[in-house]
Amino acid sequence: MFEHDATTAQRIETGTAHSIHEWRAIAGNRFVPLRVRTRTAADTFEGMLRFREVDRVSIGEITANTHTVERTSDLISRREQQHFKLSLQLDGTGYVAQDGRDAFLRPGDIAIYDTGRPYTLDFTDDTRCLVMAFPTDAFEIPRALIRRITAVRLAGDEGVGSVISPFMQHMAENLDLLDGVHGDRITRSSLDLLTTLVYAELAGGDLEEGASRQAEMRTFTTFIEENLSDPDLSAASIAREHFVSVRHLQYRFQDEDLTVSGYIRARRLEHCRRDLSDPSLARQSVSQIAQRWGFADASHFSKIFKGRFDVSPREYRGLHVSP
Repeated sequence: MFEHDATTAQRIETGTAHSIHEWRAIAGNRFVPLRVRTRTAADTFEGMLRFREVDRVSIGEITANTHTVERTSDLISRREQQHFKLSLQLDGTGYVAQDGRDAFLRPGDIAIYDTGRPYTLDFTDDTRCLVMAFPTDAFEIPRALIRRITAVRLAGDEGVGSVISPFMQHMAENLDLLDGVHGDRITRSSLDLLTTLVYAELAGGDLEEGASRQAEMRTFTTFIEENLSDPDLSAASIAREHFVSVRHLQYRFQDEDLTVSGYIRARRLEHCRRDLSDPSLARQSVSQIAQRWGFADASHFSKIFKGRFDVSPREYRGLHVSP
C-alpha cells in the first residue's frame, strides 16, 4: 500500500487508496486511529498520502476525494503519546471541529487540533492539504493554552498568517528537501513560526475572556525560554523578575494544568533532545549539552532524560547521529 522513495535519506512514503477502507488503514497507520467515511461509493474513493517523518514530526500531503474523518473518544487511549496536529488547506475547502468550536478553511488557512480529544474533519469536495503531527511536549505553548485555539481558523491571507502560510505551503511541495540536519532545522522553524502565529491569534483577545491572563502567561513562558541556560531559574527568580508573588505565578501555571518546575524541566529536556540528535553538535559532550540548557548535575540529567525518553542521553544520540 505504501511505496518508498529510496533517493532520500529519510524516505518519503507514498500511500495510494482505491477505496475508503484502504484510506482508513493508511490514515490510521501514519497518524492515529480514525473513523473515515465518504459520501461516494466506498469502492470508488481515491486518495493519496505523501508522508515522511522529520525528527519527531510527521508530515503528510493529502490528496483525496470528499470524505469525513472522526477521532472519537473510544479511539483515544491514554497510553498513546498525544499529539497536536496542524491542517493547512492547499486546495478545496475543509471543516475542522473540536472543543465546541468549528472552523471553515479555504486554501491557505490553518487550523490546529489535539489528538487527545475527539475531533471531526470534513471535506465536502476533492481536497488537498498538509497535515503535520507533533508531540505536545515538542511545542513551546502549554497544552491547556492551545485548547483555547483548537478548531479556530488561522487565516492565511492576513496578518502573521500571510507570512507563515506560504512557508508551510512550500514545505508541502518540497518534502524531498527535508533531509538530514537541514530538514530538521526547517521543521523546527515551522514549529517556531506556528508558535508565533498561535500567540498572535491569542493576543487578538476575541477568542474568549482571559486575554490578559494569556498575555501574562506568554510573558512568563517567553522569559523561561530565554533563560533555560540559567541553572538557578526557578519560580522565585521568575516571580522576582516580573514583580509578582510566587503564589500568583504558580496559580497562572495551574490554570494551564502545569507547574512552573515541570514546565522548565520539559522545555530543557526538549532542547537537549534536539541537540543530541543534531549531527553538527556531535563533538559536544552530553554534559556540555546538558549544562547549556541548565542541567548542572550530569547524573541527574541522565536520570530524568531516561525517565522521559526511555533511553539514556548517550543511547539517544547513538540512535540519531551516525558515528
